[in-house]
Amino acid sequence: MKKYQIIYADPPWSFSSKELQRYNGKRFTSMDKHYPTQHKDWIKNLPIRRITADDCALFLWTTDAHLKEAIEITEAWGFKYVTIAFVWEKKTKNNKTAVNLGAWTLKSYEMCLFGTKGTMLKYKKANNIYQKVEAERTKHSKKPSEVRKNIELLFGELPRIELFARQKTEGWDVWGNEVESDINLTSRQSRAVYCRRPESFCISYEAMMSCGECPLYKPPPA
Repeated sequence: MKKYQIIYADPPWSFSSKELQRYNGKRFTSMDKHYPTQHKDWIKNLPIRRITADDCALFLWTTDAHLKEAIEITEAWGFKYVTIAFVWEKKTKNNKTAVNLGAWTLKSYEMCLFGTKGTMLKYKKANNIYQKVEAERTKHSKKPSEVRKNIELLFGELPRIELFARQKTEGWDVWGNEVESDINLTSRQSRAVYCRRPESFCISYEAMMSCGECPLYKPPPA
């Protein structure tokens, strides 16, 4: 299995709690209408440790609502949480701050956490990379390409992979259900899927497939 020194991930966080909340009598729109989401335990159980080198950096996108879970996943994948690497201020096409409806306050930002394994400081190539990234909000949940470029500037030409990728980018390996993946990152444990209908966690891939109640879920390749 190929080992990487840069892991860049944008997990499909589940916002199922918002299904129970209302604003002016209307329910929040489920993220599953945009793409298949996954329970935090499914994300946590992905065998990321198999593909990380002894010295490795993790860049993990999260929302403020999933901050606790994101740090748990950082540690479960074998990294130590260090800081927030990037904060994305979403902009409209007219360069105004974009605003999303939130359960408590209006939302305009997403965060990319930074974790390390081993000693990554010796690989650092730049000291002028800004944490704040101002970029247009385009397709739902699509992250700005500026962040990927900043990672390249920060660490140079280290072996790197983007997880849950939506497109193939030159110089990066990719893995996800919307691209032709460069690696197989499945296991019997990670194939379990969170089923929203019975509000339980399927104990096996076979159980999920025989259930027939998850039409939005695209299973990983065998």
